[in-house]
Order: sequence, then C-alpha cells, then structure tokens
Amino acid sequence: MRILIVGGGPAGLTLAACLKLHGIDCVVTEKAAKGRTGGYSIGLHINGWNVAERLGLIDDFRAQAMPLGAALHHDRHGKKLFSYDYRTLAKVSGGRMLAIMRDRFQNIMTRHVEAGVDIRYETTVTDIEDDGEGLHIRFSDGRADRFDLVVGADGYRSSLRAMIFGPHEAFLRPLGYRASAWRMAIDKPLGASFVGMMDINHQGGLYATGDGHAATLFCWRDDRTDRLGADEKRQVLKEEFGQWPQPVRTALETSIDWENAFFDTVCQIEMPAWSKGRVVFLGDSAWCLTFLAGQGTSTAMAGAYILAAELARKPYAEAFDTYEARLRPLVTNMQAVSRKIGGHYIPQSALGMRLQSWILPILLSRPFAKLASRQFSAPALDLDA
Repeated sequence: MRILIVGGGPAGLTLAACLKLHGIDCVVTEKAAKGRTGGYSIGLHINGWNVAERLGLIDDFRAQAMPLGAALHHDRHGKKLFSYDYRTLAKVSGGRMLAIMRDRFQNIMTRHVEAGVDIRYETTVTDIEDDGEGLHIRFSDGRADRFDLVVGADGYRSSLRAMIFGPHEAFLRPLGYRASAWRMAIDKPLGASFVGMMDINHQGGLYATGDGHAATLFCWRDDRTDRLGADEKRQVLKEEFGQWPQPVRTALETSIDWENAFFDTVCQIEMPAWSKGRVVFLGDSAWCLTFLAGQGTSTAMAGAYILAAELARKPYAEAFDTYEARLRPLVTNMQAVSRKIGGHYIPQSALGMRLQSWILPILLSRPFAKLASRQFSAPALDLDA
C-alpha cells in the first residue's frame, strides 16, 4: 500500500510517523517551504501525549515545552481580574499535559519522520483521477505519481477537501470570532506563563515561551469571514486592541511576519462523512475543534494513530469507516465544548466579565480543577482497541 498525505502539519506528520510503525509507505506534500511554521503555541493533552509515548517522542516534547506557571488576567485598563496556575491543571491531568510552540513541535516530528518518508515542500495537488484501482495524482511542480490512498491533512481551509467535496462554505461553521497569533521578542520576562487582558467581546495576551520570546493570542467577536491582506490585518488589530496598555500595546507595535503569523476566522468544520472513495480527511481538514477547545492537536494525533492502525489491518473502505466511528463521538462532543467555551472566553457584557472573574478561579483551583477538567477536556481514547 502507498499513501499520499496532503499537509505536513501536526496531523500529517503524526500520520506519517504512525504509518512508519506499521511499515506502510507514504509521501507527504506540504505547500509551505521547509521551516515555515505558525507563531502560536499548541497544547498536548492526554490523547496526544499517549500517541507521543507510543512514537517514543514524549521526552523530546517535554524537553522543548513552554514553562507552566501562573496565568494573570487584567481588564483593558490594567486592573487585575483574576489568576490561576497551569501547574494545577497539569497536576489533575496526572502530569500528562504540556504546551509547546508549533515550530518546536514541527521540528521534532520532522526529524522523526524525514529519515524514512519523502516530504515534498512547496508542493500541492492539482488533480486527482481515480481509475478504479488507484489514484493518479498530478502536482504543482509538474510531477505525476500513483497512490492507493490519499489523506487530506491540509487544514480547515483544505484545498483537497474543496477538490473532493466542494466549496469551503458548505463545511465551515463560523463561531462568530476572529483570532490572530504570532511570535515576538521581548525585552524582559513576562513574570508569568500568561499575561492577558479581557474586555467585552475581546481577549488578548502573551504566553511566555521560555526563550526570550512570547507567543501572542488575540481573539474578538467578528462575524466576517473574508480573507485580509497584511495591512488590513494590522488595521483590524489596531481598531480592536490599539488603545489597550502594555503588554498588548508592545505586541501591536512589533513587526509582524504575516507569512508565519496566524489571522483568520474561528471556524469549525462539519462534514457528513470524512471520506469519499479512496480519499479520507484528518484533523482540522475533517473537523477543526478550534483553539478554544485546546484539544485540536491531541485529537488529530489520536486520529492519525487510529487511522494508521485500521489501515494496517483492514481493507481501506472498512478502515475509513471504523476510524470515523471511533473518532466521531469525541469530535462531536469537543466541538460542542469549544462552542460553549467561546461564550466564556469572550465575555459579551460587563456582567459576564464579573461572573467569569469570580467563577473561573474557583473552577480552576485545586479543589475543583479535576471536575472542570472532566467537563471541558477530552477523555482518553482506547488507542489500541
């Protein structure tokens, strides 16, 4: 069996690593140049952690993890609202939780995969032809190749999904927010793992990366879904956050590399089926939990592990169906959690801010953190079922 993986992000690279475990040949195509990654951080939770252990990579991820400590939240005028400690959350998860910058995650996965997998950067799929026995693929670099199966792991605005299933609009479920994230150098330590500010319909702040930089994350209510150019993105951020004090002001005054930064509508993906013929989808291209759930990378990693295992022991059509049956309940639940969290993460009123400032520290304190974790975190999947 020979498989093409479209997309060299966390989902695609994890699938390549899992296919290697089973001795299945694969090729990865990635539209970006090698080394180009987003400037945001990602969380590794129970299901991603368990996959990383099976791949023998958990110690590498832990060595490159961001520091866990206090999270401080202020209002837009700098007045303290509340705080909590990420170490408490890690403790109630049995220590199986970490945050890591996306570029570090990518570097670890790439080193693990590239020795035995052909990764073709700056390459996209331009045409797929199914002749009944396999797929004939044409690429943007002029090459053509033949594969038994294709896996789409090219993000929530998946070009492959549009090619196979139709326009993005049929599957995108906007949640009513936009978000932006990038990485920036800082002159002095933040003094906490996260320093953020909150206002009605807005949330913004900086995460300490532990290497003299910070990772930003800004989110605000916005129903628009159009794509913007670099100047328009900066203008929107200034309109939404330009009057806020430090550290937000510093973040907006930095030079932003929009080639590596994130700015987009916060959307989930809802597909009636994750596969069609010999093509199947994984991660954000299939479901997209959004960053609000905090489980996107871990769920994609679990999906990759399960998909590879099913393909190793079943005909592809049966493997696709079983993979979806095992993942769909978790994905549906976590999408609902993500929508629920959004209403708390971005308060809609002054009363909402006050209630959150009172309730959230209690929920995330040691006596109640385990209960909150059960409500909002993904349960552990039986990866070896």
